[in-house]
Amino acid sequence: MVSPIRFGGIASGLDTEKIIKELMKVERMPVDRLQKKKQLEEWKRDAYREMNSLLLELQQTVDKLRFSGTFNKKIATSENTDYVSAKATGKPGLSSYAIEVISLAEPSTPPTVEFTPNPTPADSKTALGASFTFSIDKTIDGTPTTVNITVDPSDTIDSVIQKVNDANIGVKATYFNGKLVFSSTDSTDFTVTAPTDGSGDPLGMNGTVTATGTAGTPGQVKINGVVHDITSNTFTYDGMEITVKQTTTSPVVINVKTDEDAVFEQIKSFVDKYNEVIDKINAKLSEPKYKGYEPLLDEEREALPEKTADKLEAMAKSGILQRDWILQSGLDRMRYAISAPLEGVGVDTAFDTFAEIGIGGPPTGKTAYLEKGKLYIDEDKLRQAIRDNGEDVIKLFVNYSSDPDPATKYKETGIAQRLYDELKKTMDEVTKKAGSSTSIYDDSVIGRNIQQIDEEIDRWEDRLQVIEDRYWKQFTAMEQAIARTSQQGTWFTQFLGAQY
Repeated sequence: MVSPIRFGGIASGLDTEKIIKELMKVERMPVDRLQKKKQLEEWKRDAYREMNSLLLELQQTVDKLRFSGTFNKKIATSENTDYVSAKATGKPGLSSYAIEVISLAEPSTPPTVEFTPNPTPADSKTALGASFTFSIDKTIDGTPTTVNITVDPSDTIDSVIQKVNDANIGVKATYFNGKLVFSSTDSTDFTVTAPTDGSGDPLGMNGTVTATGTAGTPGQVKINGVVHDITSNTFTYDGMEITVKQTTTSPVVINVKTDEDAVFEQIKSFVDKYNEVIDKINAKLSEPKYKGYEPLLDEEREALPEKTADKLEAMAKSGILQRDWILQSGLDRMRYAISAPLEGVGVDTAFDTFAEIGIGGPPTGKTAYLEKGKLYIDEDKLRQAIRDNGEDVIKLFVNYSSDPDPATKYKETGIAQRLYDELKKTMDEVTKKAGSSTSIYDDSVIGRNIQQIDEEIDRWEDRLQVIEDRYWKQFTAMEQAIARTSQQGTWFTQFLGAQY
């Protein structure tokens, strides 16, 4: 499309472009309002998504507390570590184990042969200066196998070791404390054959040497009165790794108890994260809203100092989620989830709430209203509950209910699962309202609002283009009229001059 010809004040002397620009500023006011409205919607969307990220972090922390394995952390301690030591690697079933060491296991030794280089080289990287070949014979999968290793004058002990290890015959070579050692990796005997003419002296090899190992001898231990054979002095038993060191004349007791520190820290981490999240959400809900402050348009921001523009923008953003019903109702449900007593078969009413295990509101002297639901830990009380009533503490967090009635099921469900479910509900509501940054298609309420505003802006832009073109046509027509009038006046003046 060919742009129309525009006359900018040639005849009238007016700054037509500036005049039209000022006129269009007035005409663009509806679009400016839409742009600001869009910016507010985008700020609200981003604020919602930020809150959802916080809720997700809390949900991930709570997730660990839904399972009893998080709390079933045990410590195993021996009454005499000179004879028997132990550590919990799983979930021991008893609180104590009496262990007698009848005899220690003698481990087997693999077939091994050693050579002493002659003379002893300065180090393993010194060239041997010899040339000879030695062989290793071994039966692999029932088949006699031989490999030949050639030693060149430039070879070192390190390079010979590499050649042996790369031979894939199940023999590994090492060099330590002046000795070259060959060991079988699968307990199969092997032989090493070298020349007898002395050429193998740099490695200490001469003739044929057969490597043989020794069979291990099992030991015996008596655990809680039952005798067990052991093939190693370190073995696993009922979720423990036990190491026996000497024979005993009387039982050594291994005591097993809950790892109080680990469980306490797990609960404390949850409380810290819970308080952090509700603090940030409450701050958003109570953030002040400043009347008269709106988002800045690009040209408005450019006309201001950066610090001033940032301050004005912060004022316009403030209070964007003030008293938001989704977040407020989410917080209310979270508070109820952690405060409602646990019910159900086997639940001890002395340990059916957080308060009864040492997790409650602010201590004396603080105003609960100002704390807005923050949790505080009475460390001594919580540690005692973990230590003396560990099963009740676990039940308070992880209890499961299969009752078909939703109300009953809620009451019988552990606090961690309740809170996990409430967090999911709130996050789903926020996502429905503001969408997700990881989703390609945004069908949220705010997403649709932004799309509608964009469409309205596009319609206005088309309309404004028509208005601007009309202004140019009108001013162009005026310029043309003035030009014609000027031409006529000049002709008339010239005509009158010719008469006289």
